[in-house]
Amino acid sequence: MSFLSRIFGGGDEPSERQIRRALKQTLQMHGDAATRLGAMERLARWGTPESAAALLRRFTVRVPQASMDHEEKQYTVRLLTQMGETAVGPILQYLKTEPEVTWPVRALREILPPETFEETLRGVLESMASTYTRWPEAKTVLIQHIPPGSYGAMKETVTRFLEDDDDDVCIAAATYLARHGDEDVRERMIEIFLESEGRPRVRGSILDLLCELELPVKGYRKRVEEAIADPYYLTSKGTVKRREL
Repeated sequence: MSFLSRIFGGGDEPSERQIRRALKQTLQMHGDAATRLGAMERLARWGTPESAAALLRRFTVRVPQASMDHEEKQYTVRLLTQMGETAVGPILQYLKTEPEVTWPVRALREILPPETFEETLRGVLESMASTYTRWPEAKTVLIQHIPPGSYGAMKETVTRFLEDDDDDVCIAAATYLARHGDEDVRERMIEIFLESEGRPRVRGSILDLLCELELPVKGYRKRVEEAIADPYYLTSKGTVKRREL
């Protein structure tokens, strides 16, 4: 694109100035919704990684009307999906750097074939498990978006999050593993319960999972009996129950 084309907006690709202007309009939460939507559509139509990255910023803000905000974010997912592979790189970068990942991961799931989505999501989670992130809530959401039937591929990665310092992340990992797992997972969950003396939310969530799935504490009965407290108790069969208060 020539210098003059960039200045006057000609050519197929947007200039940096055009993207900045569309981004500014996209983020005007108290402005006219039509202006906001028009800017979002321009970003999608330009179809470049830079315009996709700008469009993703819509997920970082919220308009005062909750229903309108929800609808616009659904629309943003649709626009990103229409952009296809071009949006994948910007989405992956966003997932690693922003706290609100619910909507972008939905777009990623729509763009990629199921096997590719599973592999890509595992890569993002592995990166998060091995590096510091300011946004532990992103880990929780991504674990909750693991596709059904992916346990074999995801088990090792998700198990690493049982050691996470954030209670919600640990609980999300325990919930996923308990509902899809095997004998090794049962034992690891009980070990996490025993190691979490100062984390009552983690302990309560694991006990609730043991109750729900009727998993026995065999091999750990004595230690669990010493750690368990009302309203939970162990039955004669070594399963956890919860008293109604």
